Amino acid sequence: MASKYGVNIELYNGSNNPYKINNERPIAIIGDDDTLIEGLHLFSDILDALKETGSGSIKDTLTDLKATGLHNQIILSVFKKSDNTDTDATKCQNAIDELKKCEATLGTKPKFFLAVGYNDKGTHDKLKQIAAYLRGVYAIELNETKEAQINIALQKYSTKTSIITYQKVIRADKAVRPASAFIIALYAKTMSETEYGFSQTFSNRVIDGVIGIEDKVELIQGEDCEADRLRGKGVTLIIANDGIRAWGGETCNDDLFSSIHTYVIFYTAIDTIFKAQARAIDKRMRDVLKNVVDSLEAFYLRLKNNNVVVGFEISVPKELNSNETISEGIVYIRHNVQEMPLIKRIVNRIYRVTDYSQKLIEEL
Repeated sequence: MASKYGVNIELYNGSNNPYKINNERPIAIIGDDDTLIEGLHLFSDILDALKETGSGSIKDTLTDLKATGLHNQIILSVFKKSDNTDTDATKCQNAIDELKKCEATLGTKPKFFLAVGYNDKGTHDKLKQIAAYLRGVYAIELNETKEAQINIALQKYSTKTSIITYQKVIRADKAVRPASAFIIALYAKTMSETEYGFSQTFSNRVIDGVIGIEDKVELIQGEDCEADRLRGKGVTLIIANDGIRAWGGETCNDDLFSSIHTYVIFYTAIDTIFKAQARAIDKRMRDVLKNVVDSLEAFYLRLKNNNVVVGFEISVPKELNSNETISEGIVYIRHNVQEMPLIKRIVNRIYRVTDYSQKLIEEL
């Protein structure tokens, strides 16, 4: 209780939470295991998870990740395998749904999703739902291996953050495995390299832990080819070009953006803004609104200075903020943001000329 006489001091925190980018990006593996109990499990590293798992699709996927040399937090959503394929597909889909409770149960939430070996359309749709719900990236495998068949299969898909693969690769221990886990590991590594690694792409980077490609794809630089056509439709390829590399990252039949990279940048910004502005809710508008806008501008300036965005403008437009909305405590803030584009193609125009012939005479 304050004193009746003399000087009293009251301390208030009028600031928002800091705009700190969360670079923890756990990988969720959904699959079967004959040792762990069904449900969610959290491990600080891949090696720790391998020690606790028995046989099953989870063990196989963890071994893929281990081969890449990745060190990352792992979340497992486990179910018991049966003798019925349809039953297992349903169990897998239920295990994907369990990840919605992940933050409440384990205190963290995944940003990458893998269900290697479960390639039915229902499972793919569930992965799409959970990735949208938690704003993450997932990888799926197509069963088709021929271009014409893949084109037909892709007509069923419309994805923002799905890495779609169909190739099998040869792991360092000579095992033939789906490519999806290796690409997710590559993306996780790329993002973890710096605070702003989320603005980088996995494409055109060497994949660790892979020594060969089982399903080879035609790639001819400067020419229409199979790899070029499939990449344009949203398939990520494994190519041999000065090492074994990932080649892709485009979205599939998405109306807004053509690149997964764009979504990851905006999803990361959205997550950061959610956490930073949470403290402003239920505070008096005059106390916090200017700080909210100033903090946003400082956040985007950091992104600009680190080549994540090209430019930005933050405003509180009068046309969006009427007397009625403001009196209800609702504020609309407009963000105009352009992300840093990736180079997708370099066009060299070479002209044969005769303008320099006289130099031959001048040299005499």
